[in-house]
Amino acid sequence: MITFMSGQQGGRRWLTALLVSCLVVMLAGWRLAIATDSAGGQIPPPANASALTREVDGGSPIAPPADRDAGISRDPERLSGSPKRAAAQSRADKGEPGRPQMLAIPRLDLKMPITAVTVDDTGAMALPTRPTEIGWYAYGPRPGSTRGSAVLGGHVDSREYGVGPLVTLKQLRRGDDIVITTNKGTEQFRVSTVRLIGKRDLEVREVFTREGKPLLRILTCGGTYRRSGGYQANVVVTARPV
Repeated sequence: MITFMSGQQGGRRWLTALLVSCLVVMLAGWRLAIATDSAGGQIPPPANASALTREVDGGSPIAPPADRDAGISRDPERLSGSPKRAAAQSRADKGEPGRPQMLAIPRLDLKMPITAVTVDDTGAMALPTRPTEIGWYAYGPRPGSTRGSAVLGGHVDSREYGVGPLVTLKQLRRGDDIVITTNKGTEQFRVSTVRLIGKRDLEVREVFTREGKPLLRILTCGGTYRRSGGYQANVVVTARPV
């Protein structure tokens, strides 16, 4: 009887030791898997990773302020700049108006060279550094196109370069003439509205639209200036082709 009990107890001890050994091996394997995933990136990527990449590369709406001081127009339809887009733009170039080179507003005695700009590192419309130049948003329509808004934008002033010609933009009136000189000739426009719009109230998609009637938009800084936040509004001129 005593011999039987001892054998039973020995069997239980052997079984217990076997279970403990298995648990130790499983725990070690689990720790090794975690270390491998953390160091070597063995965890498979999410199933939608490629879709997210396509969304960002393809032009998801990115709209940070374009002007560090004034918050000038933010681009809602950033383009990827792929070779296919470049080729399509080159083909469309043949039937498009010329590339804008000079802005002239006779009543204000204003003349400014126009520089083609795209987007900055934040995805917003880039602006020429000097307030004596104005940028044309080259990802949008050209002045004189049959559809959409051609957008010009520039700084009203600069700590480094002082006050620029666009300081007089707010003096425009309905009916004033605007002339854009291009590499193919001239495009003429007539002012329809001059508005002072708060940065937060600016309808960005409306300003940068590629659809609808042809318009010319000219933007610069305006309104109250605050040391902490810069200019609080934009002067927005809308003109229609003559």
